[in-house]
Amino acid sequence: MTIINGGVMPEACVLAIGKFEGMHLGHQALLTQVAQQAGLMQLASAAMVFDPHPYNFFNDPGYKPLFTNYERNHLLDLDYLYYCHFDKNFAALSAEDFCKFLFVDCKAKLVIVGENYRFGKGRTGDTTFLYNEAMRYGAEVQILPTQNINNNVISTSNIRNLIAKGKLREARQLLGFPFFAMGVIKNNALHLPDDKFLPPAGAYKTNTITDGENVKIEFLEFWDFYKITPFDE
Repeated sequence: MTIINGGVMPEACVLAIGKFEGMHLGHQALLTQVAQQAGLMQLASAAMVFDPHPYNFFNDPGYKPLFTNYERNHLLDLDYLYYCHFDKNFAALSAEDFCKFLFVDCKAKLVIVGENYRFGKGRTGDTTFLYNEAMRYGAEVQILPTQNINNNVISTSNIRNLIAKGKLREARQLLGFPFFAMGVIKNNALHLPDDKFLPPAGAYKTNTITDGENVKIEFLEFWDFYKITPFDE
C-alpha cells in the first residue's frame, strides 16, 4: 500500500471516504466493497482519511483515537491510503469545492461512503448532493447502509463506550477483531503511544505478539481484581 500525504492522486481510483478511526465491521464492509469495485472497474483502490482527526480540530485537541495512524496503516489493504490534512482552510471548503477536490485532484471515478456521510463547511453536503456532483464529473457514488449486530449499531462511538467500561468482548463483536495497541519495548519497559485510546486501568487477559522491539497487545477480557488468583489462565 502506498501512503500519500496530500496532493494529487497518481491515478484514477475507487475511493472510500471516512474517519476510519475504529476500522470496525462497518468500515471493513465499505473497504471490501472498494477493493471489489476497483477490481471490476480495473482501477486503483484507495481510502481517504483526515489528519488530524476532525474531532481534534473542532472539539478536543486532546482527543485520542481508537487506533493510531500507524496501527490503521497495518489494518488497511488497499493500493493507496490518502492522508488529507485537516486545517482551517480545508474545513472552510464548501460542499461543491470538496466534490471538485474528490473528482479532480483525487481522480475518483467511484466514491463509496456510509449512508450518514456529511461533508463541506457546516456539514451542508449529504449523499444526495454527492451523487449529483458525481454525475457532473462523469463519476459514480455508492452508499452503504449502517450495519448492526444484535440491535447494536456498529459505530466508533459505541465501541469507545464499551472499551471505556472494560467490555472487551462486546467491543470485539463490533470490531471483528480484538482491540489492540502497538508499541515498543525500550530499556526493558513497554511504551505505548501517548495519542492512543486505551481501556481503563485494571487487569486484563491479553495476547502479546512481539517482533524485535515492536509489540502488539490484544486486549481480550477485563478481570476484576478480586477474581484473580495464581491459578487463573
